[in-house]
Amino acid sequence: MRMPAETTHSASLAPGSRRSALTRILFVITSTHLGGAEKVLFEIATHLRRRNVAVHVCVLKDKGPYAERLEAQGIPVNSLDLKDTGGLRGAVSYLWTLPRLMACIRKVRPQIVHAFLFRANLLTRLACTVCRVPINISSIRIIEQERHYYYWIDRLTSSLVTQHLAVSEEVKRVSCQRSGIPEDRVRVIRNGIRLPTPGWAPETTSFDRPPAIKRELGLNAGSRVCGTVARLHSQKGIAYLIQAFSKLTGEFPEAELLVVGEGKERGPLQSLAAEHGVRKQVHFAGLALDPIKYLAVMDVFVLPSLYEGLPNALLEAMAWGVPVVASSVGGVPEVIQHQINGLLVAPGDAQAIAEAVRFVFTHPGEAQAMAQAARRCVEQHFSLSAMLGEYDELYEQLLQNCGRKLDAQLADGPE
Repeated sequence: MRMPAETTHSASLAPGSRRSALTRILFVITSTHLGGAEKVLFEIATHLRRRNVAVHVCVLKDKGPYAERLEAQGIPVNSLDLKDTGGLRGAVSYLWTLPRLMACIRKVRPQIVHAFLFRANLLTRLACTVCRVPINISSIRIIEQERHYYYWIDRLTSSLVTQHLAVSEEVKRVSCQRSGIPEDRVRVIRNGIRLPTPGWAPETTSFDRPPAIKRELGLNAGSRVCGTVARLHSQKGIAYLIQAFSKLTGEFPEAELLVVGEGKERGPLQSLAAEHGVRKQVHFAGLALDPIKYLAVMDVFVLPSLYEGLPNALLEAMAWGVPVVASSVGGVPEVIQHQINGLLVAPGDAQAIAEAVRFVFTHPGEAQAMAQAARRCVEQHFSLSAMLGEYDELYEQLLQNCGRKLDAQLADGPE
């Protein structure tokens, strides 16, 4: 473990201390727009703030909705204004953020720097090495399938990390295999979500829910709603969901597809819906900071992703009692037991998605039994309180380990 520079860290651990509480932490993330990693960071940061920890956030890109929510909670957010440009200009812009991140670290003087998402992970490793931060954490949120050079970069820089975190066992397995990270240096902390309030009835179907929500969303009052919540990106496989939906409209003319999210694929996806003759039945709802009202009108939630980590949207649909159909990718099979608490399909298989949705529509009793089992699964294993407890334990363990190493170094003394 690197020794912290006395001039840099006022919160360094005292000799002989066996237990050091967290007092100051810096989170670094690529974006604070709507996404799973951003939501998890928000929950951890506000939890620590309530425990009187000095929490700071540094975002590489411009400030998004979660930055605004963090600042409303009294948590300062510093943007490094990284632009989404490619080529040489993009590389120069990215590298230029390194000295700015180092300046932020020196100003905050954290005991721990915890990074989320690949670009933030990499810059944090480099900056913490130069600034001699006692503890830095890299969170691995997804099994990357498009930019395989990420694994090569991870292999070169993983030794600079105090603790790697994976969001599922499968993410850990693949990261260790492809990046060469020793398994004992990767800890799994799964996502956790806010559970529905007591008294909410998961067996209620969308036909019984307030019709005002459907009117607001432009849905027909008596429609069967198939829906998803995701970034409109090729990774999320929305094109396969649209193709699957088009196979169902002949049998279920009252069916509608609700797509909640935004992204660069919106135009092509709208064109695809028109090409398949279902443009009027496919509703693009745009961004949603809180997807609960959208889940409330869904008869089935579909996660058609081509690759994943452990998506919050899936856990939220399960917690709110919506029958789920999900691609068998990443950590999803660690949550969904096929035909027990949901239905698993092969990624990129529109026909399999259509058949699974058809089963939910035509077997309401079995679908609701799976939905109720899914809700119990989330309550028992994926609650927000459980996740936050694991992060509290992790931070304390890292601080204790750091303190013991400092104690040993000080006890050895000079030759």
